[in-house]
Amino acid sequence: MFGSTELEADIIDRESLLAAVDGLEFDAVIHQATALTREPRRYSHMHQTNRLRMEGTSALIAAARATGATRFVSASAFYGYGFENFGEKPVDEDSAFGGRPGGPIDEVHRALLSNEQQTRAFGGVALRYGLFYRGRGPIPTVVSDAAGVLPFVHVEDAAAATVAALEAPAGSVYNVVDDTPATWREVHEARARAFESPDPTVVPSWWMRRTAPYRAELLTATSIRVSNARARAELGWAPAYPSYREGIRSAVTDAAHARAVLASPSRASGATQGSA
Repeated sequence: MFGSTELEADIIDRESLLAAVDGLEFDAVIHQATALTREPRRYSHMHQTNRLRMEGTSALIAAARATGATRFVSASAFYGYGFENFGEKPVDEDSAFGGRPGGPIDEVHRALLSNEQQTRAFGGVALRYGLFYRGRGPIPTVVSDAAGVLPFVHVEDAAAATVAALEAPAGSVYNVVDDTPATWREVHEARARAFESPDPTVVPSWWMRRTAPYRAELLTATSIRVSNARARAELGWAPAYPSYREGIRSAVTDAAHARAVLASPSRASGATQGSA
């Protein structure tokens, strides 16, 4: 019989977490914790998530040991490669990761590197996700004069790769991105058009750097093509949505289907069949 148990604990508080899992047995632990509820604008908005990637990872590994879990998968991110222009050559998992060039980005990189080092030392697997997207949802601000491409991945493809990673070799790391790097602007303008939403707010890069410095590093200073070849070869995974275009089309189709189902007379409340 299958079931689930809901636990509530602060994973930065190791003792609280270990008390919550006391007496339980796990096969695997998947670490997807984040404190982000929206796109971070300033470096300070990353502080709690940085702690989750350092202290939280340590506590979850302790919980894995305490419960007998032998598999551990943690969320990492492509921007550990750096916020810069990488040119046309795709970046793979052997590229330098978590380097600290000096400045406010250092804490973010230190946290990503700590998370991966702890995960892989345990024998777990780290997944360097691209930028998540889905069809519906809020349309964020875009930059008028930023042409750098970024790696994206549909949330469903990210979930499929996470499941596949449970069977990956110990200590592995994989890029989890789709096949088509794209600019931030073209992805979100396409989302707005598809769902007939208002066009995104467009601002110049200088304004973004002044009002949202962390976000500006990603959107105005970064251009990176990330290879998913290792995940394809070793996980047997491939994105069901090779680009944002397929992902958005699928979301539009799903939305249309949902509207049709809701409009169906068979769903009318209290409908009954009478007899002559």
